[in-house]
Order: sequence, then C-alpha cells, then structure tokens
Amino acid sequence: MVLSKRNEDIGEMIFFYCPNCWSRIKEDERICPECKAEIKSFDHLSYFERLVRALNHPERTTRIRAAYILVDLGDPRAIKPFTEVVEKPRGIEDVFFIEMVAIALGKLDREGALPILIRLMDHPSFLVRRAALNSLSKFRNEKALKVIKKALKDPSPNVQELAQKILKTQ
Repeated sequence: MVLSKRNEDIGEMIFFYCPNCWSRIKEDERICPECKAEIKSFDHLSYFERLVRALNHPERTTRIRAAYILVDLGDPRAIKPFTEVVEKPRGIEDVFFIEMVAIALGKLDREGALPILIRLMDHPSFLVRRAALNSLSKFRNEKALKVIKKALKDPSPNVQELAQKILKTQ
C-alpha cells in the first residue's frame, strides 16, 4: 500500500506499509516479508474497506484521518469496525484516536452506536468520556438519558458540566 519514497523537494521520507499487517515494506515489494501476503491482492478493496483497514494503521494520524473520512461517508457499516477498534487493547490506550471514534459514532447517529458509546463512558480518559457524552446527547431515549444523568457524578468537572448542559437542553 502507498506511502514511501523520498520527497526530494521537502526532504522528507514517505513509507510503504503492507495493507494486511501494516509492517513496513519496500516500495517494489510484491510479498510482505512479515505476513507473506501478496500486496497486489489488496487492490480490489473498495474505498470503504481500505478506510476500515486503515483504522488499524500504526500511525495515529492515519487512523484518525480514516475515522474522519468514514464519518463523512455516513455509512452505518462503520459502526462495527469502530466497535472492534475500541475493543482492542491497543486502541483503548490511544486516547486521541478513541476520542475521535466517540465523536464519529455520534455523527453516524445510529442506534447501533449506542452500546459502544455507553461503554466509552467508563474510559479512564475524561477526553473520551466527554466525546462519548456529547455523542450520546444525540440519542433521545431512556438508555442514553440514564447514562447522561450518571455523568453528573463523573470524576471530571468537564464531563459533569457537559452533562448538566445536555440535560438542560433536553
């Protein structure tokens, strides 16, 4: 998959990655030396499928960009890969990426996103909890309301304040 060469104009290095295991590969590599996947076999993937695969890219900015684009597509199929990413232990540690996933799930505004948003309200980072709470505010049902009320007792004053604001407007 793309991303390697020396860009002589700006002196920066671009890297290529295997689209299967995300190991670094040489530009002309046909078979990944790590996972033995045939690089060309991934050419048939749709744009959506490539974005979903990019949610597991080793570079955070690529993962965040993929999540952002998936939201712009507005495809409800994105809920499942977002959920899978959050459930991976590596994903939970990347606070900024998980925050983006919480925002993305809110923008998709589908009932299927509700369980993972509720789960994210238990995340150790207030940034993730705040993003999840903001996304939960779009759901007008008892489950979401119950979690929003519970957020009034969140350890973070930022989350408490947002919960108060949400409850005043509902």
